[in-house]
Amino acid sequence: MSIRNFFKGALLLSLLSASSVLFAQEQGYGKGPRKSPQERALNQTQMMQKNLSLTADQNKKVYEINLKHAAAMDKLMDEPKGEGKRSEMQGINAQKDGDLKQVLTAEQFQKYQAMVQEMKEKRRERGGGGNGGGQQGGY
Repeated sequence: MSIRNFFKGALLLSLLSASSVLFAQEQGYGKGPRKSPQERALNQTQMMQKNLSLTADQNKKVYEINLKHAAAMDKLMDEPKGEGKRSEMQGINAQKDGDLKQVLTAEQFQKYQAMVQEMKEKRRERGGGGNGGGQQGGY
Protein backbone atom coordinates (compact mmCIF):
# COMPACT_ATOMS: atom_id res chain seq x y z
CA MET A 1 0.00 0.00 0.00
CA SER A 2 2.84 2.42 0.73
CA ILE A 3 4.33 1.97 -2.77
CA ARG A 4 0.94 2.77 -4.26
CA ASN A 5 0.77 5.99 -2.19
CA PHE A 6 4.30 6.87 -3.25
CA PHE A 7 3.38 6.55 -6.94
CA LYS A 8 0.16 8.53 -6.45
CA GLY A 9 2.18 11.31 -4.79
CA ALA A 10 4.80 11.26 -7.53
CA LEU A 11 2.12 11.39 -10.21
CA LEU A 12 0.35 14.27 -8.48
CA LEU A 13 3.60 16.17 -8.11
CA SER A 14 4.51 15.72 -11.77
CA LEU A 15 1.04 16.83 -12.88
CA LEU A 16 1.25 19.94 -10.71
CA SER A 17 4.69 20.76 -12.10
CA ALA A 18 3.55 20.32 -15.69
CA SER A 19 0.45 22.45 -15.18
CA SER A 20 2.44 25.29 -13.61
CA VAL A 21 4.84 25.32 -16.56
CA LEU A 22 1.95 25.37 -19.02
CA PHE A 23 0.27 28.18 -17.07
CA ALA A 24 3.49 30.21 -17.06
CA GLN A 25 3.89 29.81 -20.82
CA GLU A 26 0.24 30.72 -21.39
CA GLN A 27 0.72 33.88 -19.34
CA GLY A 28 3.76 34.84 -21.41
CA TYR A 29 6.30 33.98 -18.72
CA GLY A 30 7.96 31.28 -20.80
CA LYS A 31 9.51 31.93 -24.17
CA GLY A 32 7.69 29.16 -26.00
CA PRO A 33 7.93 28.81 -29.76
CA ARG A 34 8.21 31.99 -31.79
CA LYS A 35 5.10 32.80 -33.78
CA SER A 36 5.32 32.89 -37.56
CA PRO A 37 5.51 36.27 -39.32
CA GLN A 38 1.96 35.66 -40.57
CA GLU A 39 0.67 35.08 -37.04
CA ARG A 40 2.48 38.13 -35.68
CA ALA A 41 1.26 40.30 -38.56
CA LEU A 42 -2.31 39.14 -38.04
CA ASN A 43 -2.14 39.77 -34.27
CA GLN A 44 -0.63 43.22 -34.80
CA THR A 45 -3.22 44.12 -37.43
CA GLN A 46 -6.11 42.95 -35.25
CA MET A 47 -4.81 45.03 -32.34
CA MET A 48 -4.43 48.05 -34.60
CA GLN A 49 -7.93 47.50 -36.03
CA LYS A 50 -9.34 47.44 -32.53
CA ASN A 51 -7.48 50.52 -31.29
CA LEU A 52 -7.32 52.64 -34.45
CA SER A 53 -10.64 51.82 -36.16
CA LEU A 54 -9.05 51.00 -39.50
CA THR A 55 -11.09 51.06 -42.69
CA ALA A 56 -11.25 47.84 -44.74
CA ASP A 57 -8.69 49.25 -47.19
CA GLN A 58 -6.39 50.37 -44.36
CA ASN A 59 -6.75 46.98 -42.68
CA LYS A 60 -5.52 45.19 -45.81
CA LYS A 61 -2.60 47.58 -46.31
CA VAL A 62 -1.64 47.53 -42.63
CA TYR A 63 -1.59 43.71 -42.66
CA GLU A 64 0.71 43.75 -45.71
CA ILE A 65 3.04 46.23 -43.97
CA ASN A 66 3.04 44.23 -40.74
CA LEU A 67 3.73 41.00 -42.64
CA LYS A 68 6.58 42.54 -44.65
CA HIS A 69 8.29 43.87 -41.53
CA ALA A 70 7.57 40.77 -39.41
CA ALA A 71 9.25 38.65 -42.11
CA ALA A 72 12.25 41.00 -42.18
CA MET A 73 12.47 40.89 -38.39
CA ASP A 74 12.16 37.08 -38.43
CA LYS A 75 15.05 36.80 -40.87
CA LEU A 76 17.13 39.09 -38.68
CA MET A 77 16.29 37.11 -35.53
CA ASP A 78 17.65 33.95 -37.17
CA GLU A 79 21.05 35.60 -37.65
CA PRO A 80 23.67 35.32 -34.91
CA LYS A 81 23.89 38.12 -32.39
CA GLY A 82 26.08 40.92 -33.52
CA GLU A 83 26.89 44.55 -33.00
CA GLY A 84 24.73 45.83 -35.84
CA LYS A 85 21.68 43.66 -35.15
CA ARG A 86 20.07 46.16 -32.80
CA SER A 87 20.49 49.04 -35.22
CA GLU A 88 19.12 46.86 -38.04
CA MET A 89 16.04 46.15 -35.90
CA GLN A 90 15.61 49.84 -35.24
CA GLY A 91 15.92 50.46 -38.98
CA ILE A 92 13.20 47.91 -39.72
CA ASN A 93 10.95 49.54 -37.13
CA ALA A 94 11.63 53.02 -38.53
CA GLN A 95 10.82 51.80 -42.04
CA LYS A 96 7.62 50.20 -40.75
CA ASP A 97 6.65 53.49 -39.11
CA GLY A 98 7.25 55.30 -42.41
CA ASP A 99 5.12 52.78 -44.30
CA LEU A 100 2.30 53.01 -41.73
CA LYS A 101 2.41 56.80 -41.81
CA GLN A 102 1.51 56.61 -45.52
CA VAL A 103 -1.61 54.51 -44.78
CA LEU A 104 -2.90 55.86 -41.46
CA THR A 105 -4.45 59.26 -40.86
CA ALA A 106 -2.45 61.70 -38.75
CA GLU A 107 -4.68 60.98 -35.75
CA GLN A 108 -4.40 57.20 -36.21
CA PHE A 109 -0.62 57.39 -36.55
CA GLN A 110 -0.38 59.47 -33.38
CA LYS A 111 -2.46 56.84 -31.52
CA TYR A 112 -0.27 54.10 -33.00
CA GLN A 113 2.88 55.80 -31.72
CA ALA A 114 1.32 56.13 -28.27
CA MET A 115 0.46 52.40 -28.32
CA VAL A 116 4.04 51.50 -29.24
CA GLN A 117 5.43 53.73 -26.50
CA GLU A 118 3.06 52.21 -23.93
CA MET A 119 4.15 48.69 -24.89
CA LYS A 120 7.83 49.68 -24.61
CA GLU A 121 7.19 51.02 -21.12
CA LYS A 122 5.35 47.86 -20.08
CA ARG A 123 8.22 45.76 -21.42
CA ARG A 124 10.71 47.84 -19.44
CA GLU A 125 8.65 47.37 -16.26
CA ARG A 126 8.74 43.60 -16.80
CA GLY A 127 12.49 43.79 -17.37
CA GLY A 128 12.28 42.98 -21.06
CA GLY A 129 14.09 46.00 -22.46
CA GLY A 130 11.93 48.09 -24.77
CA ASN A 131 14.78 50.30 -25.91
CA GLY A 132 13.81 50.35 -29.55
CA GLY A 133 15.05 46.95 -30.68
CA GLY A 134 12.87 44.03 -31.61
CA GLN A 135 9.23 44.04 -32.52
CA GLN A 136 7.39 47.18 -31.67
CA GLY A 137 5.47 46.08 -28.66
CA GLY A 138 3.53 43.53 -30.63
CA TYR A 139 1.89 46.12 -32.87
